[in-house]
Amino acid sequence: HFYENERIFDVRLRFQKSYRDNPEKIGNIIIPTMNDQKVPLREIATIDYHTGPAFIYREGNSRYIGVGFNIEGRDLGSTIADAKKQIERDVKLSKSYKVVWAGEFESKERATKQLMNVVPISLILILLLLYANFGNGKDTLISSLTLAFAFIGGFISLWITGTTFGISAGIGFIILFGVATIDGIVLIGIMKENLLNKMRLKPAIYEAVKSRIRPILMIALMGAMGLLPAALSNGMGSEIQKPLAIMIVGGLIICMILSFSVLPIVFYFAYKKENRD
Repeated sequence: HFYENERIFDVRLRFQKSYRDNPEKIGNIIIPTMNDQKVPLREIATIDYHTGPAFIYREGNSRYIGVGFNIEGRDLGSTIADAKKQIERDVKLSKSYKVVWAGEFESKERATKQLMNVVPISLILILLLLYANFGNGKDTLISSLTLAFAFIGGFISLWITGTTFGISAGIGFIILFGVATIDGIVLIGIMKENLLNKMRLKPAIYEAVKSRIRPILMIALMGAMGLLPAALSNGMGSEIQKPLAIMIVGGLIICMILSFSVLPIVFYFAYKKENRD
């Protein structure tokens, strides 16, 4: 190595090509000994051709050969899944060898495990906040249907676009869950208010939907329009932002449709016995 302050440079010395272009010439290279004598290299070494790595890399007391590649036009998860299938089918390794998928994929796997812990905690917190808002289990359960609508809408949007679920899509799910609950809080709150004002059940539901369809529609469309460019992008970095945007855009729109079509029906049957028309 050549050292310059804190910088280290690898230096490799070799003979001119005329001295090393065949095994016989390499064997004639003179090597100095410890007693100041000189002997040809062929006297102390066997010279032969072998194919092998130029460097030997080690990690964890084991040798390894790193194979790197870049991904373009598709997501990391589906690419690695296809690569694993192809290697299992076409590459036959002895028991002394093993294949380890590292790099960005390894980081993604760790993030996925963390996400699996974050999502249930987020759902529990959302349910607790809904219960704190409504003060009873019935309205909390009805409002929590919007979480199911968001789940359905998110996966439908991924399926339609052929996008694989990954870390960014999972983060989009958490965001979508938080936004989707607004639909249930607003609709159920107005329905309950109408019932408290002595309105009959069906008119109370109808007026609530009629009065809140515009603001809820604007919330969904504004969120979807803001993320639409990211959902349609195909440039550098789109493999990270695109699944998140698709999840939120599709989830918001589908959740809004289901909230206006299914949620009032569920509310009607939940309060039908208490408020007979």
